[in-house]
Amino acid sequence: MTTKPAGLLESSLMESVDKLFMRFLVGKNKIYKEEEYNDGLSETELDDKERGLADAQAQDGWNQRILLDVEKERVNREKAEQCIKDKRNALLMRYFQQSLLKVVNEKLENSETIILEQLQLRESTIELLNKLLAGEPRYSVLASLLDKNINTRHRLLSLVRSESFMSELGRSSRDVRDIQAAIGLIGTDVLRYLVPAILFKYQINTYSQHNVLFAKKLWRYEMTLGQTCTALMVAEGYRRPYEGMLLSAMVNFAYVASYQQYLSSFEVVRTACLDQAREKGEKNHHDFFYDIQTDAASLQALLVSQSSLKLSLNLSEILFDRSFPHLVNALKEEVENIPFEERGKIGQVLFKAVRFAKFDQLRASRLFKAQWLDEYLEKSHIDSVSYKNLLRQELFRFKPTW
Repeated sequence: MTTKPAGLLESSLMESVDKLFMRFLVGKNKIYKEEEYNDGLSETELDDKERGLADAQAQDGWNQRILLDVEKERVNREKAEQCIKDKRNALLMRYFQQSLLKVVNEKLENSETIILEQLQLRESTIELLNKLLAGEPRYSVLASLLDKNINTRHRLLSLVRSESFMSELGRSSRDVRDIQAAIGLIGTDVLRYLVPAILFKYQINTYSQHNVLFAKKLWRYEMTLGQTCTALMVAEGYRRPYEGMLLSAMVNFAYVASYQQYLSSFEVVRTACLDQAREKGEKNHHDFFYDIQTDAASLQALLVSQSSLKLSLNLSEILFDRSFPHLVNALKEEVENIPFEERGKIGQVLFKAVRFAKFDQLRASRLFKAQWLDEYLEKSHIDSVSYKNLLRQELFRFKPTW
């Protein structure tokens, strides 16, 4: 009889892992091995409780310090003042968080704004994906579309100059400035895997000054998820396995849009709070909002509210229901929690991939306990052969060829 793993308080292992993954995504834990992700070793959170107040009762002999009554009064007064300040700041933080989440969620109700501003998926970008993944486009057509997607174009030119990247393709690096020439050097087959990865990495914005670690972990998850989809599609003999990264992006539309809206709304709400404090002459409030930083608690609350992926499905239906209906249907099956046996082939692939990608993040950060593994794989419908194959391929790293 299988016993419930120690440390899991919830009734379901899968639900527990989902919650653990969410805490990891917004928390301070980093990927453990630098070669798996360049975030360094796992950090132990520092205890930021009061420091600098010596224990007046733990000294021996003549070293013992006896506080005078006046000094005791000063220390007690400072403690009381700090307690009042902490309570005031906690109330201000709660007010700010509630205001921020209200603004963000209101903004996320406008699908058109999300698509254009937060996801930056313009008509030319959608056309590029459609032509590349669903057709056999000429190099000249791809070049004209890439000229309208500047970031992706620049990155492709940079990769052609990269010795390490081109050597993986068995080709020499070249310093070219013509995008059509770069397309010819890389090849359409590789571009089908490469372009979606580049495109969606820019959407996540891993270079933002706020919550940098979250953005890096989200990107690693999206890359792992996309390439796990691809690996499983290859194993199934699926004709277009390069659709894996697009499917992964569709799953993460809600998280990416929420995060980007969170960042833009943060400054809007912060400015409004500063103006209000200035008008009322509340210096303490002004100083607090001036120094405030994005925090994990409000970001986690936002992501939890979007964790049903209904926003992802809504955006995917608008963008890809005509060109990639099978991918949209797979996401719909995931959102509606359709039983595994009742899903289509791509829906089953996504079911496995989502759960493996979460496991891989927690494994790499040493948060996934070994005694959970057998039950988790069984419930994820991942057999031992598939598990070893997925783990061996290090799917958090981009694979140019399959």
